[in-house]
Amino acid sequence: MPRYIYECSKCDGQFKTVHGMNEEQTHCEVCFSHVSELKRIPQMTYSPKADTDSAKRVKQAIKDNREILKQASKEAKGNTHDG
Repeated sequence: MPRYIYECSKCDGQFKTVHGMNEEQTHCEVCFSHVSELKRIPQMTYSPKADTDSAKRVKQAIKDNREILKQASKEAKGNTHDG
């Protein structure tokens, strides 16, 4: 469900809420007023860009570290420890 941010005309409070696209918010979540006017505050949409240079470096670092961990695990299994 989509998230929305509203501002209440009675208490000037802002709050986040979740409801369906065809539903309307009927009361303020801050002062619980049913008679106030609620104004929905538009939000910018965010779509991450996975092809940036930093994203590629992070993916490569994760891949490299998985290989290092795999190799270290193989070496540790071959070692015996006296306890």
